[in-house]
Amino acid sequence: MFVSNLEEGKQQPNEAKKPSVVGLPIKSSETMARDTSPEAVDSRRKIALCVFLGVSLIVIIGVLASSFGKVESTEYGIEYDIHKKELDAAAKSGGLFIGPPGFEFIKFPSTYITVDLDDRTCVSNDGLPLTFSVTYQYQMTETNLYQAIVKYRDFHKWAETVEAAGLSAVHHSCSEFLVTEFQTKRGIIQSNMEMNLKLKLEGNPERGQEGVNAVAISLQLRYIGLPEAYNLAVADKQAAEEDIALAIAQRKQETTKGKTKLLTAKEEARKIKDTAINEAEVLLTEARLKAEETLFSFQKEAEALVEVKNALNFTSEGVLAYLSNNLLAETLKLKVTAGEPARLSRKNEL
Repeated sequence: MFVSNLEEGKQQPNEAKKPSVVGLPIKSSETMARDTSPEAVDSRRKIALCVFLGVSLIVIIGVLASSFGKVESTEYGIEYDIHKKELDAAAKSGGLFIGPPGFEFIKFPSTYITVDLDDRTCVSNDGLPLTFSVTYQYQMTETNLYQAIVKYRDFHKWAETVEAAGLSAVHHSCSEFLVTEFQTKRGIIQSNMEMNLKLKLEGNPERGQEGVNAVAISLQLRYIGLPEAYNLAVADKQAAEEDIALAIAQRKQETTKGKTKLLTAKEEARKIKDTAINEAEVLLTEARLKAEETLFSFQKEAEALVEVKNALNFTSEGVLAYLSNNLLAETLKLKVTAGEPARLSRKNEL
């Protein structure tokens, strides 16, 4: 082995010799690089070929990997060639797609998107500030996707624009109603807000009004806060109205009581009057009958006296004497007190 190394040293006198670990000379890198033997050239060719194939495989894998793109079933995507700066017009959804090397998908959600506007402020038609909380839902459609990307480039800028448009719709609706109507017409106000939201998001081609390439689904008015001073004024007004209503009710009650007492008094007076009229009529009837009876008695007695007078041929004084005697005769105990001169006897007239 040592002899062979010496022979190689004779063949290559200019090459430097380095002792090996075991004391034997080895070839340097320069010696290997300048080695033109068929075996060395073939080895170098094989190494170069392996390197070329490895690099080619890596490039192919990279090109293939950059030529595929995936879109979820809950998304819409449009191909964008980042090298040619070209945007495809067809929207894709739910699958693995192939395109030019280095392309990418600009993706938007295909499901409902919910926006919560909490504790925001708007102004009513009469200039009073209101606090509101609103939730609304909107959606991107396949037909709107291309125009939305052209206008807003990506989902985030589009979503910010849609939220601003929704807030503008709510503000516009607030300005159409008086502050008092927010207590009595909440359902109407919510419907008006949803209508303005659709107009802001979808636009109105007939009026030439552009939207933001979104479809409004629904809107919920969750809270309306009125100004504190207004709430206090409303509470005072309601208290005053309740007091007025109570006073009116009490007045009606007292009026009813007074009318009842009046009707009772009138009824009592009518009863008293009817009783008095009946009693008066009875007394008048009794008096009339008594008078008729007395007159009839006196008339009969007068007729009897006339008959006696004519039969006995008495004078008027004789009739009086006759009546006096009969009166004294009918009296059981008679006490007479007469002043002087008194004339009790009328016997001379008989």
